[in-house]
Amino acid sequence: MLLEAQRLSVLQAMGIDVYRLRMAETPAIAPARDAAAVAGATVAVIGKRDAIPACLQAQLPRALGIANERVQWGDVSAAHLPGNAAAYVVIGTEGARALGVQLSTMQQNATVIAATAEPAALLRDGAAKRALWQILKPVARRLRGN
Repeated sequence: MLLEAQRLSVLQAMGIDVYRLRMAETPAIAPARDAAAVAGATVAVIGKRDAIPACLQAQLPRALGIANERVQWGDVSAAHLPGNAAAYVVIGTEGARALGVQLSTMQQNATVIAATAEPAALLRDGAAKRALWQILKPVARRLRGN
């Protein structure tokens, strides 16, 4: 048991994700959860709301492994963006600028911020789609409480 825990910590330090077979969680063997995950930590998605592809809006909560209600959508044209989220996914350069202006340096250091390509590139460019998946992994880890 101790060797398994050491192995997992070494792999995590190396940045390697360990995948496990899915199984139904029962109350007796449910994995331990972080307090933020139990409280329903949210992720804020910042970008031009009308430019974000509908397929991304539909698939993002599923890719992060969270309920739709835990995703806050923020438009860069709004005066106030969603704050105090556990993680931020920023789509496009305008969203990155808007979020950088709103969050203090301390808030930026305390949260996970993942910036992606422009919305149009996410639809047509395979490399942008792969990059999106790679930046969503730390966000999903943060929301899981790991």
